[in-house]
Amino acid sequence: MQSIMPSIRIISGKIGGRNLKTSDNKNLRPTPAKMREQLFSWLRPVMNDYICLDLFAGSGALGLEAISNGAKKVVLVEQNQEIYTCLKNNCSELNILEQVELYRQSAENFVRRIKDIKFDLIFLDPPYNKDYINKILPKIVEKFVKNGTYIFIETNSYEEEVYHDSMELLKEASSGDSTGRLYQINK
Repeated sequence: MQSIMPSIRIISGKIGGRNLKTSDNKNLRPTPAKMREQLFSWLRPVMNDYICLDLFAGSGALGLEAISNGAKKVVLVEQNQEIYTCLKNNCSELNILEQVELYRQSAENFVRRIKDIKFDLIFLDPPYNKDYINKILPKIVEKFVKNGTYIFIETNSYEEEVYHDSMELLKEASSGDSTGRLYQINK
């Protein structure tokens, strides 16, 4: 069994400063704090009452930071049982379960099975070098976005930029070997 250790801190907002317990699972790669801080400095002025999707939730750092900064609701999707359990426990300890929907399934299954829901903000931070985003981005755009939806995509700095006709690149930031890009949908 993997050990659990506190290592990720919510940076800002109503639960800012609180630590998330995370698994030491080698496949877990949380978004760096510097990148989360930059991302939410961009989004904080506009994200009040947003409905968000964190499709490769992992530690939940992005989705929970969104709740902390004014999002109304976050859908968290994580397929690994151990990481999912840790994520659920964090939501309970932070007293935010009423603002969170948790799904234990793969991103591909979620995108295929869930009916059309329109999100204001979508986080896509899959395992690096697996080409997950290019495989599911067309369905995400078809089912889950509306004009003005923001999509944050984090990739390895060496990976090519992800592209879809309806996405406009607004901002870009790098931290270590990660690059995060904030897009907005223009349909």
